[in-house]
Amino acid sequence: MKVAVVVLMVFAVAIAANQLPENERQSLKRIYDHCQSNSETKVDEDLLRKLSQNTDNQQVGAHMLCVSVGAGLQKQNGQLDKNIIKNKISLVIEDKSRVDDLVTKCAVQKETPEKTAVKMFTCFDQNNVKYYHVNQ
Repeated sequence: MKVAVVVLMVFAVAIAANQLPENERQSLKRIYDHCQSNSETKVDEDLLRKLSQNTDNQQVGAHMLCVSVGAGLQKQNGQLDKNIIKNKISLVIEDKSRVDDLVTKCAVQKETPEKTAVKMFTCFDQNNVKYYHVNQ
C-alpha cells in the first residue's frame, strides 16, 4: 500500500512539473483574449487547433505574432527574445537539460515575424512544449 501511495505521489509531481503555472496560464489567456478581440489578429479557433496545417494562413500568422509579442517571446520588431523563450520553456519542461536544445530548435528567425511566431509555436507543439493557456 505504501508503494502505491509513493508511486501516485511521484506521478502527480511529474504531471505538475509539465503543466504551466496558473499565473502564467492566466496571463496567456488574457493575451489570447486580447488578440482575439482585435479584428486584425482574430482567427478561427479551428485553424489554431490545426496549427501545423495552417502555417501559411495570414490570419493565423497575425494572431500567433500577437500572442508571441504579448508573451514577450518576440519583440515589437519581430525579433525573438531567446532569454524569455528559454525561461518560458523551462516552465513546462521536466528535463531541464533539453531547454537549450529546444530554444535552438524552435526559436529560429524566419522570413517574417508572423512566420517566425507560427513556426516557433508549431515546433513547441511538435516537441511537447506545452506553453499554452488551454488545458489539453
